[in-house]
Amino acid sequence: MAHALVCPSCGEREDLEGTPQDGDIRVVCGVCGAAWMRGGPLCATCGGDDIVARPQSMTRHSRGTQLSIIGWRQLPLCRNCDAEVLRSSVEENVPVPHTYVAAALHTPRTGGAPHRARQAAVRQTPPPKKPGPVAAGAEQPATGQRFLETTGPGEGAAPPPATRTAPPDAQRQAPRATSNRGVRRRPPARPPAGPAAGTVPTVRQAIAAFLAEASGEVDNTAMLLLGTHLGSYNRLGALDQPDAATALADWFNGRWQEPHSATAQRARETLCRAVDFWGARGWLASDPAAHLR
Repeated sequence: MAHALVCPSCGEREDLEGTPQDGDIRVVCGVCGAAWMRGGPLCATCGGDDIVARPQSMTRHSRGTQLSIIGWRQLPLCRNCDAEVLRSSVEENVPVPHTYVAAALHTPRTGGAPHRARQAAVRQTPPPKKPGPVAAGAEQPATGQRFLETTGPGEGAAPPPATRTAPPDAQRQAPRATSNRGVRRRPPARPPAGPAAGTVPTVRQAIAAFLAEASGEVDNTAMLLLGTHLGSYNRLGALDQPDAATALADWFNGRWQEPHSATAQRARETLCRAVDFWGARGWLASDPAAHLR
C-alpha cells in the first residue's frame, strides 16, 4: 500500500509501474495487476482512504496436494467496497478467505488481466529483422577487388595459401608396418583332453564320455557316487580286477539298501549301461556288473 515499494498482494518488487494521478503516483503491479497510490492508502476501486488491514490465510500447494504451505498476510480492505467480507471477518473473528480478491487492490472493471495482456503483447513483439547474409556476401568480392586496386605490386599482397600435396600412389597404398612389441598373444584354445587311442582312460574321463553320448534317462547321481568310490583320477582298469564284480555289487547294496525301489532300479540300469558302453569301446575286458544284472 502506501509508501511501499513492494506489492502488497503478491510481494513483487521489480515489475512495478507508476503513473502520475491527481498529484500522486498510482502504482500497478505487473504480476498480479494490483494497483495502489504511493502517497497514501487509497482504494483502487472507489479512491477512498478508509482502509483497514485484516489477516488473510494463504495456502500454496507446491507439489499438488502432497505439500501444503499455510501462512498469513495483512490484506488491505476498503470499508465501502469490501464491506461484506470485512464485516464477516470482524464479527466472526476469522481471517479473510484465501480465495478472496480485495477491491482495495483490484478494480472490478480492469483488474489485472488487461495489464498482463498488454505486457504479454509487448514481450511477444518480434524484434526487427536483420539484413540477411546474402547482401554481405555479394559485397565481399567488390571489397576485395577494391583493395587489390589500391595496393601496388608487391605491397600488402598476401602470399597464396599453401596447398597440401597428395602423397604418391605408392606411399598411399603401402600398408603401414605395425610393431608387435609388447603385444601379448593369447594361446589357441585347447580341446578338452580325452583318452588317447589305445589307452585306458581315467574314471572321470570314462564317466564324462558315457554321459556325453548316453541317450534316455541317466542317473547322474549314481555315476557321481561311482566316480567317488573308484577315484576319479584312477584308471578304469580298476573294474577289470578279479574281484571287481563282487566289490561293485557289495558297494551297490551298501549304498542302495532297498534293491526294489525305483531309485535303486534306475541306478542299477545306469551302471549296467555304463559298463556296456565302456566294454564296447574296448576299455573293459570283463563284465564288472555281472552281479547287478
